[in-house]
Amino acid sequence: MALGTSSKRYAKALVSHSIEEGNLDLMFDEINSLINILEESEDLKEFISNPTISRENKTSLLNELTDQSLPNISSLLNLLSLNNRVDMLLDVCKVFVQQYNAHNNIVEVTVTTPVKLSESLEKTIETYLSSIKAGKIKLTKKKDKDLIAGFTLDFDNTRLDASVKKRLEKMKKQLKTTN
Repeated sequence: MALGTSSKRYAKALVSHSIEEGNLDLMFDEINSLINILEESEDLKEFISNPTISRENKTSLLNELTDQSLPNISSLLNLLSLNNRVDMLLDVCKVFVQQYNAHNNIVEVTVTTPVKLSESLEKTIETYLSSIKAGKIKLTKKKDKDLIAGFTLDFDNTRLDASVKKRLEKMKKQLKTTN
């Protein structure tokens, strides 16, 4: 999903504000919690994106949800509400995470395998990634039984696909073109 210019501007402003306030890490934790809340609730996402619901109602509900557990989020909610951009909340949060990672030199990598990764293979992947990328590697593990065997690595808009599924698809394509 391409995240828009407006989302990037709001996230950049939030990162700058958080650095000035000295609570960047706290804001990062709260933003991640908010992302989890938003991604787990389809109803909430639909509510936020519904153009027939007033921005005041959206902001009021979001403030009620986050007031106690995520107190630093209110400045973001108020800013988005003021500019009638509450519907961009999830995008702004995702871009904030990207910018936080860039600020702290963190490389987010997703490794997808058909089975659970062993500790030694995980260390080998981290060592390999450290050799090609500067920064701290943050590894997220996913399981996908459709890969059959092997793995995929996703980072910085790049995918390294070393899966059997990919090889079989390639062979199938080659067989079709030769017949």
